[in-house]
Amino acid sequence: MKTTGVVIGIIIIGIIGCYSAIGAQDEAAPITVPAPDSEHAAPPDITTPPIDATVTPPVSDVKTNPSASAFPFKVGVVNIAEVFDKYIRTKEYEKTLQKEKELEELLISKIKTKIKNLQDEIDVLVPGSDRHREKSEELAKERASYEYRAKTWNEYIKNKVNEQTLKLYKEIRDVITKYAVDKGYTFIFKLDPALPATPQGDDVTQQISIRTVLYSPKETDITVDIIKILNK
Repeated sequence: MKTTGVVIGIIIIGIIGCYSAIGAQDEAAPITVPAPDSEHAAPPDITTPPIDATVTPPVSDVKTNPSASAFPFKVGVVNIAEVFDKYIRTKEYEKTLQKEKELEELLISKIKTKIKNLQDEIDVLVPGSDRHREKSEELAKERASYEYRAKTWNEYIKNKVNEQTLKLYKEIRDVITKYAVDKGYTFIFKLDPALPATPQGDDVTQQISIRTVLYSPKETDITVDIIKILNK
């Protein structure tokens, strides 16, 4: 901005010098003034305005972008997927869920075995006999019980996973919030895991479209700090 002012000042001085030189030539050479006529005569009350060398043209008000050190926000990023994976309570929940899954699989296995035994027994009975009809009804009930249990188990496990995941997320979010307040952070963004080296299928477009952070310096990553606090 200072350089622009200096250049403008030099231009103005040059213009003033040109006017001075022209004035000097005018004083040296006689001037022949043509007789004015009624149509082209200059009005008597118009005078040439004086030139003020102290006046400079206006300069456009262009502000430079603030430097990184002057940026008023403190920003951090967290890899939530990594936090979930390394959080001790996530491991504990997975073990509890695995035990429930094993018990359910054991019950379902018993039902499937019973269905198979009933089917084998029916195959050797005389169709239409009372025994055949009795076993067929029992088989139908066992199959209905198996289908119902399989369906309700899938719904149960889905709801259980969603409920526990939300609970763990709230715990993680609370720790991140407290960390941000204590350390003076303005924003904490979710850092997405790196894309696989050889992505395949439509999943690539989806992974790209949901990414929230395209670049972040390593020093802004607070993932390790959050994991340490959670696992104390």
